[in-house]
Amino acid sequence: MERNILLAIVFSAGVTALMRVVPVLLLSRFRMPPALQQWLSFIPAAIMSAIIAAELVGKPALTGSGISISLLAATVATLIGALSRSLFATVIAGMAAFMGLSYLLA
Repeated sequence: MERNILLAIVFSAGVTALMRVVPVLLLSRFRMPPALQQWLSFIPAAIMSAIIAAELVGKPALTGSGISISLLAATVATLIGALSRSLFATVIAGMAAFMGLSYLLA
């Protein structure tokens, strides 16, 4: 049984690596138009926004009175991100705000 699990993990890792490497190798051989490159540059931000929005709307951390701790922490992180332009500072501020607000409001 343990051997089957190990084989499944190795196979899954191989498939995942191929799914990530093959498109990069294929696309690196072609010259994309600047308009397409600019359009593709928005994809990471759109994906991250969708993930964050789904977490805030789907299962927010609420206080007993219904205040959304998740939304307050996201607001703090957004303000810090806009002011600092640093991903590291944004993540740290969001985590600290969520922990601090959870401690104070819950």
